[in-house]
Amino acid sequence: MIAQNRFSLNRLLMAGLLATGLVAGGASAQDVAVDSNQRSPELVVVPLGEDEGEAHFVVGQMAWGDVLGLLNQLQDQPPERTIEVAQTLWTSRDENPPFFLFELARLTAESDPAFAVQAYFLGRSRTMYDAARCLDSTALDVINEASAYAGEEVVQVIASRPELTIAAIEQVIDSGSAFSSVASPWWACSFGTNAYFAAVNEQTLSGDEWLMVQSRWPSVQQRISANLQNNLTMMQDAVAAATASE
Repeated sequence: MIAQNRFSLNRLLMAGLLATGLVAGGASAQDVAVDSNQRSPELVVVPLGEDEGEAHFVVGQMAWGDVLGLLNQLQDQPPERTIEVAQTLWTSRDENPPFFLFELARLTAESDPAFAVQAYFLGRSRTMYDAARCLDSTALDVINEASAYAGEEVVQVIASRPELTIAAIEQVIDSGSAFSSVASPWWACSFGTNAYFAAVNEQTLSGDEWLMVQSRWPSVQQRISANLQNNLTMMQDAVAAATASE
């Protein structure tokens, strides 16, 4: 069974899980010529201490374990670099996996809650889109797992300021930004069990073994757009009802 543990990032780095740079790297030129979506996942096993067992993380080509390693590097930056890190995350939001938008939300929740909520819902909608394009349905678990990295303060803002949620979802719907990222969904798909067993068995996955064919992506976009619209309508109705009862 895979243990996805949010408390073992330092031990991941000590075990050799290091990613370089803030922008996700792509496949090599040789891979692109054959199959740009070909992936060769590997496994990092991290002991968690006495009676805690071990955590298994899939790494390779910006897989789930790699984004955790990058997150650890970001969170290890001195406080005086917070603004710089936040600006970098926002500027590169279309090239990086949407996972990092949750860190952006965490960094800005206190100073700019409206922006934090915007970053959170953009990250969540893009994560939904990435996970929905994975052939392995177990990858859908990454949606809530990744979202949790935004932290409790963001959750509290969302709960106490529904108008910010409404504005954020409206922005995502109106801009179509849920579907404008060019980052590979591999980071999300590698969270699933198929990628894990491929790593265990040292197997290389071709694109059509883990990623839905592109001709089906528009239908996924329609489902997610409908989901966003339904959530927006429910939020608007709830706020209207609360206002009417005052």
